[in-house]
Parts: sequence; C-alpha cells; structure tokens
Amino acid sequence: MGDKEKFMKSFESKLKSQLGAKALSNLSGNLSSGDDDLGGSSDYETFRGEKMPQLSSFYESACNFAEKILNLKPDKKTAKKFERSIVAAHLNVTPGGVMSFSVLVSILIVMFALVLVIFGFVIVGIGFLLIGAGSYFALQIIPSMLERRFRAKANDEVIIGVFYIVAFMRFNSNLELAIGFAANYLSGPLSLDFKRLLWEVENATYPDIKQALDVYLESWRDENLEFLEAIYLIESSLFESDDSRRIILLDKALDIILQGSYERMIHFAQDLTGKVSTFNMIGVVLPMLGLIILPLAASFGNPKSVLEIVFLLYNILFPLGVAFFGVMIIFNRPGGINSVKKPKVKNMDQLQQYELKFGSKSFFIDAKWPAIFYGLFFLLIGFSPLILHATGTDLILNDVLSNLFENGSPFGIFQHYEQIDKGGGYIFGPYGTYPALLSLFIPLGVAYMFGIYLRTKYGKLIGLRDKTKRLEKEFASATFQLGNRINEGIASELAFGAVADTMRGTETGKFFADIDSNIKFNGLSVENAIFDPDKGAINEYQSELIISSMKIFIKANEKGPQISSKTLIDLSRYLSEIHMSGERLKDLLSESLGSMKGQAKFLAPLITGVVVAIVSLVTMIMGSLSTAVGGISGTGASTESLGGFIGQSIPTFLFQGVVGLYIVMLVGILMYMVTNLENGNDPIFTKFSMGDTVIKATTKYVLIVAAGVILFAYVGSKVLGSI
Repeated sequence: MGDKEKFMKSFESKLKSQLGAKALSNLSGNLSSGDDDLGGSSDYETFRGEKMPQLSSFYESACNFAEKILNLKPDKKTAKKFERSIVAAHLNVTPGGVMSFSVLVSILIVMFALVLVIFGFVIVGIGFLLIGAGSYFALQIIPSMLERRFRAKANDEVIIGVFYIVAFMRFNSNLELAIGFAANYLSGPLSLDFKRLLWEVENATYPDIKQALDVYLESWRDENLEFLEAIYLIESSLFESDDSRRIILLDKALDIILQGSYERMIHFAQDLTGKVSTFNMIGVVLPMLGLIILPLAASFGNPKSVLEIVFLLYNILFPLGVAFFGVMIIFNRPGGINSVKKPKVKNMDQLQQYELKFGSKSFFIDAKWPAIFYGLFFLLIGFSPLILHATGTDLILNDVLSNLFENGSPFGIFQHYEQIDKGGGYIFGPYGTYPALLSLFIPLGVAYMFGIYLRTKYGKLIGLRDKTKRLEKEFASATFQLGNRINEGIASELAFGAVADTMRGTETGKFFADIDSNIKFNGLSVENAIFDPDKGAINEYQSELIISSMKIFIKANEKGPQISSKTLIDLSRYLSEIHMSGERLKDLLSESLGSMKGQAKFLAPLITGVVVAIVSLVTMIMGSLSTAVGGISGTGASTESLGGFIGQSIPTFLFQGVVGLYIVMLVGILMYMVTNLENGNDPIFTKFSMGDTVIKATTKYVLIVAAGVILFAYVGSKVLGSI
C-alpha cells in the first residue's frame, strides 16, 4: 500500500470516529455535487458502467469468470499490448482475464469438436478443431477490436466535442470547465474519455488538464491528426490577452476539424470502392462458385462428408469472414455523421409491440411472441420430412401418391432414402422433390423470426425517425433565423414563436411551436420547454445533432442575448458544414453502396436461387444415373467400376437448408453494412432495414428456388423417363 492510500485510509477512519453516519452522508453528498460543468467526474466509474455497451459488459463478465477458473498470466509484451487496448476501450478486465478467456473458449471448442468426431461428424469435427486452435489467437484481438470500435464511435463525436469546447470558451476561457461541459453534454464514447481525463486530474494522475489532454491526444495522432491540431489551437487561445485574437483561434480550431473531417470522408469513399469489390468476391462470387462445384464433388465422393464441408463453409466460416471484413470497413468510416436515437414519447412501449385486433378492440403483445410463432411454424413445416420419416408416415404418403396418380406422381414418390456404400456405409436422405420444396420453409422460418421481430419493434418508429431527419436538414437555417431574432433584441422566450411563424408547415416550425407553447401555456423555462422529461419538445426528436445544438444554446443563453445570438449563428455555420459533408459522403459512396444494396435485395437471392434449383436437377440426374448404372452393374467389370464411381449427390433438402441459412445471414450482414456506412449510427433505421430486407430477400429466394425446382423436376422426369 502506497503513502497516498495509507493517508486516505487513516483519514477515512478518523472521519468515521469523529462524525456520525448522517454527517458523513451529508458530507459525501456535498463533496460529490461539484460544478455541473465538470460533469460529475467523481462518478466516472458509475458513468462508465452506464455508458459501456452490452457486448463489452458481457465480454468483461466472461473474462473475469475465466480468470477465476484458470488465472493465466500472459508474457510481459503481450500483457502490455492487452493493457493498452483495455485502457483505451475502458474495459474492466485484466490482461490475465483476456488470456484466460482465450484459452478457456479454445478448450471448450476443441472438446466440442472431439464430441462431433466421436459421433461420426468427422469433417465438421476437424473443422471445429481448427476453429478452436484459431480461436486462441482470434480471441486475443477482441480488446483491440473493442478499442477500435470505441474509437470509431468516438470519432463520430470529435467534431461536436470540439464545437462544445469552442462554444463554451467563447464566453469562459477555462479549458478544464470547457472539457467538463463537453463531457457532461456528449452522450457517447468521447464523453467517457473526457470524464476519465477529469477523473485523473482530480486524483492527481496529472497536475492539470493540459498535460492530461496532451497525453490523451497522442493516441489520436495516427488516426485523426486534425483533432490534435484543433485542441492545440484551443490551448493556444488560453495565452492570448486580446479577446478578438482568442476568438479567431477558437474559430480556426473549428475550421480545422471540419475541413479535416471532409477530407477524410473523400479518402474513405475512394478507398471503399476496392474494398466493396473484395467484399463481393469473398461474400458472394466465391460462395456461388462453390455451390456449383460441391454438389458435383458429392456425386463422385462421399455426400455426407461433402455436406459437412458445405455446412462448415456456408454456415460458419463464410458468415464469420464476411461479418469480420464488413465490421472492419465500418470501423474505418470517418466521423461527423450524427445518430438518431429512440424517441421519448408516452406510448413508446405500445409502438414497439405487436397489435392484435378483435373487432373494435386492440391488444398489444411483445414483438418476440409473433416472431417466435411464425418462425417455429415455418420451421416445423421445413423439418416435416425428417419428422415424417422418424414416425414412418412418409411410407404412407409414398403409397398415397402412388395410388392418387394413375400414371405416377409428376414428382415421383414423396421421399426416399438411399444406401451410400462409401464412407463405411450409411442411409442418407431425404431425396425427392417434395422434401426439397418443404426445405424452403427452413430459411423462411429463420428470416421471418428475426424479420418480424425487427419490423414490429422498429416499424412504427421509422415515421418518427424520418421526422427527425427532416428537422436536421432544416435546422441550420432555423438556428440562423433564431440567432438573428435574438440579435434584433427579441427575448429568447419570444424568439421561438417568431421563427415558428415564419417556418410554418415545416418540421422546424412545429418543433419551435412546441417550445413556444410550453413557454406560454405551461409556464416552463426555455430549458424545460425543450428538455422536460414529460413535456419537452425534444422528446420526439432524439437526434444527437438537435440535442447538442439546443444544449449549446441553453448554456450560451445563460450568458446573455449577445453571446446566445453569436453562438446560434456560429452553430448554423457548423450545421451547414456537417450537412454538406454528409451529403457529399453519400454522393461519393452511392456507387459502392448501390452495389451492396443490389446484392442484398436482389442479386444474391436471385443467383443463389437459380444455382440451388440447378443443383436439384443435378441431384436428380446423378441419382437416376446411379440407379441405372447399378441396374446393369452385372454386365461387365467396366460397368461395375463406373457404378462405384458415380453415386448419389447431396439431397436438395439438406443442401438447400444450409445454403438458405447462408442467404439469410449474408443479407443481414450486407444491410447492416450499408445502413451504417450511409447513415452512421442510426439504430432504428438499421434494425428496421435489416428485418424488412431479410424477409423480402428470403421470400424472393424461396420463390425462385421453388419455381426452379418444380420446373426442373417436371422437365427432368419427362426427359429421364423417356431414356
């Protein structure tokens, strides 16, 4: 225990002996209730717990649990690397916990692989053995990935963070208070960084905020040099005795961060074209080529082993690879794009529930229940061939179809299983057109389960989100008008009503009218008229851009109308720059994102559907050839050799089930990428788009496969029957 800890412990025990519990409680409350501008830096740990994403919290719990079981320690070099990422990502873990988690998960995967091998799934088991070995190294990069994700989200807040500091220092040249102001009003990762800086200054880790900032900014040097330059200019303004010169330096800091962000967007858009081409090759073209080759390989080899390879590739390795590559692209997206959060309206819970109507009455249930119902219903139909075979009912259906059609069913019997002599000999199936068609309900069930949940949960919020986006577009002009009205001598309480009249019929006009109504008829202050939890006008418009702008206005308004007016006019310029940069980025990305949208909504389902339908024809042909060759195998040695060479292919039921699930995952990943690249951190639009597109794309895929299977089965049966 160091001298500082000993002193604090003795001081604490002395306080407890001399003061009562009530006095201690009051003292604690007084000490923690510092200047609001500092953002409650003494509550950093509490704040960290509230702001950390759920994934990080789960990872922390997993690492801490693994450390209790294994308690492994990495070497010094590895520990130092882990420690750097842990600190940067604000993780509550130790390097030993990261290492223990990597080893524990690897051991569990290897044990699972051995179980698969024991039960006869040799190929999949070997695949999981390799995954287990690779996971030991892959899981050790999770802290650096979380650091990268944390930094990417912080990058979105760099511009508004600098603007907060500049706006505050216009009327109060105090860097520590300005950092506290930004930390208090920012809502994301950059706020957490600023809180920790204040925490470290208060706990004497650094003597002052300037030194703390200088050390912190070094971590941004390779990633966002403009951020460093802007903060250094802000620090330089502290040494200017002339007020006008000080304001010029602050404005220059804001210009640098805006211009730097614009240039980074251009470079990102230029680099993205090549990355999207690579992504399409890895995620779409390469898997499509494999779909054509693998079924043929099964016909000349062991179909069970080939199916295991298909499952390993299309349901595990390809989705993981595509998701990892996509996330890395998103992490490199430049900052400056603001997010739209879930609005705070009174009937929010009801808007996110599923509505059941019985006559004139409506009942609302949680969105997960209809999603589970539809998903399980479709999955039950999809797996019905296996269920019918297990109960022996498929034999009855075979007889029914034979008796129902005098000349035989156009698609043969319901289903059959084949004896495969390769690989030790086993029964494999189900083969047939009917189980192939029923298997389409497997990807449909998974798609509807997730799609219905996401569409129900966020579908009714899209309208509110679109209103917020319209307000963002109009807000630069609105803040300029508001600043001019205040500059004309109109009180801020009346200025909102004046601007609302001139912008009647627009979303901004409605927003300002709601603020004016709260002031006039509800007797609220300007701040409460905007931010009141129950009646605040901002509740319906949960945009980081709008919220940040109004918080800046409220703080400036406390310093008088002149500062308030100037801040609003500067804010208007800032909003215009941000809007221009965002629109320019969308324009630059339009070609690349258009290609990805086309893949997700149409091309991937279409191409894959056609390939699966062709595979069903190949399976039918190879099965007929195998049967024909087997029937004449006694005629000569060469025929017997040929009979051993040509065998059954993978049943379309199993093959389509695996590939259909890949399409569901691929479409979801593509839409997640597109929406994040185009709109930034917009969870409402992202989740709704994923759910909606997954349902529509999977439905297209199912219809294409069904049409192809029926057509090829009918034509194939006629052609093969005439041979």
